[in-house]
Amino acid sequence: MTKTELIDKIYRSEKIAKTTKKQVSEIVDALFDELGDYFIKTKPTKKTSDPKLTYPGFGTFKKRKRNKKQGRNPQTGKPITIPAHFTVTFTPSSILKNKMNGKKK
Repeated sequence: MTKTELIDKIYRSEKIAKTTKKQVSEIVDALFDELGDYFIKTKPTKKTSDPKLTYPGFGTFKKRKRNKKQGRNPQTGKPITIPAHFTVTFTPSSILKNKMNGKKK
């Protein structure tokens, strides 16, 4: 699904009444800006090893640090060092998994 398709689906939804397509677009942009800012700004602490955002019934997004590792350039086969970096992982909730697999609960 693209951003445009998402905005269109939300706009056509009966759950949101009297909202313009432009307002829906601004809400979607604000939502993803806030999510991005949260994962950019939040640093792991001793109390919380991985910053996370949980949306009940959908799943959990976690910021994880990947350590430096050795890899290979797929074109040349030469060894390369992949630097340490952060990534975001997603774990779907059991409710979402059950819905995707046609189960009631």
